[in-house]
Amino acid sequence: MRVPSFERYRSLLSGTGIFIAGTIVGAAVYLGIYQVHLSILHERVGELSNQNKTLQDSMEGLNKFKQNQAYVGRIKVVAEFGPKEADKADANVLNELKRLVYEDIKLTSGKPVSAVREAPDIFTNLVDKKVYRNVFGKNYQISVRYLMVVQTEFTLYITCSEFAPPPT
Repeated sequence: MRVPSFERYRSLLSGTGIFIAGTIVGAAVYLGIYQVHLSILHERVGELSNQNKTLQDSMEGLNKFKQNQAYVGRIKVVAEFGPKEADKADANVLNELKRLVYEDIKLTSGKPVSAVREAPDIFTNLVDKKVYRNVFGKNYQISVRYLMVVQTEFTLYITCSEFAPPPT
């Protein structure tokens, strides 16, 4: 039995090899584009989830105290990373930290506005210098820049920075 000569199949084999290599490269490019879009979608879902929770709580507070303008009815948390973390800022981490701070500061809803204006330190100290552990694998410390009460809206401006425990 004779083995056929590969001279006849040389162009067919090189064409098949180029086709397979092109398929692999094309799949890698497609997967990269898909991953970028999935990451953007994940960030957007986190933002919308936080916004939905905040709006539902705001609606509850506003409905509860719509006749009385002397109580905090809406809570808003505005967060940003500190100057050291600004270059490696992650929207998912920021959304999660905003959600955690919102959960901690939510108890101000229904409190008299005059109480917040008279003793803002009490409400600031609820989250100031607090460390949130294991947020996407890292620890973050919250610093309150300032809080503001306008009519029935309680707004808290915070700065998030990565926390490194002191050496022991």
